Amino acid sequence: MEDFSAISTFVRVVEAKSFAAAASQLGMTPSGVSRAVARLETQLGTRLLSRSTRSLRLTDDGASFHARCKEILADLAEATEALGQARIHPVGKLRVAAHSAIGRSAIIPNLVEFEGRYPDIRLELAMCDYQFDLNEEGYDCAIRMGELEDSSLIARKLGHFSNVLLAAPSYLARHGIPHTIDDLRQHRCINYVFPSTGKAYQWQFDTPSGRVELDVDAHMLINDGESVIQAAVAGLGIIQVPHCLAAAALAKGELEIVMTDTISSGSPLWIVYPQKRHLSARVQAFIEWVSELFQRTCEPQCLLNARLAAEATTREIERITAAA
Repeated sequence: MEDFSAISTFVRVVEAKSFAAAASQLGMTPSGVSRAVARLETQLGTRLLSRSTRSLRLTDDGASFHARCKEILADLAEATEALGQARIHPVGKLRVAAHSAIGRSAIIPNLVEFEGRYPDIRLELAMCDYQFDLNEEGYDCAIRMGELEDSSLIARKLGHFSNVLLAAPSYLARHGIPHTIDDLRQHRCINYVFPSTGKAYQWQFDTPSGRVELDVDAHMLINDGESVIQAAVAGLGIIQVPHCLAAAALAKGELEIVMTDTISSGSPLWIVYPQKRHLSARVQAFIEWVSELFQRTCEPQCLLNARLAAEATTREIERITAAA
């Protein structure tokens, strides 16, 4: 028997001491309240209330049942309130998988912010450069880049990578600032090598003439994304990486963006999670936080400023045209 509505109606009748008063409190008709209690008595196979034209009293079974129901409803109210509090202040373990470069360079440097906002979430972060079954491995969500394989997962796009050229101030002071793609031939470049294939990353540039792809004659090759960034911070050369991976180093002034007019849009970035009817508050909190994070870090400030200026110009043109 799972008729909680009838149970709560019965408890309200006992506390209000009449069907009419209970009906008024519940927003029901007296006959509706009476039918609910009668249905409950039928399901239980016993009389709960002795009714007369002037009085209403509990039977022995009714008194025993009412005492238990009152406790159960109080527990249910407490559990509901606790769940509501959990949604305001999420608690418990959260298992997240992320590509190692994204995890080390973009997620971990910003986790102080996440922990400050959600101090009662215990994060378990797995660095993994291959895709696996989240349901089978028991992970709540994963951050992935590139085109996704067909799957049963729900995917939410966090943005696109903006590929930027970066160098340390110390390097630029020694070797000068490149202004064109051809200038890069005179510079020491550091490039990423895919560990699985040994193939070097092909640099990409967006120019007025379209996308340019360049096989860089690199001075140094490294098969770890974070190490590529650290080599640039050390002043060893120029690199091209997604902006969000170097956002922390940029914010500290350890790196500078060069050739801002050639920044290219790269692979999409996603957060994926299993299909569930209701997401836990912990997962929802992480999705919201990581979405905010990559909205701030995927797009360089120079591009953001240019886009905002273009939008302002468009609005001004529309205003002038409408006024003419």
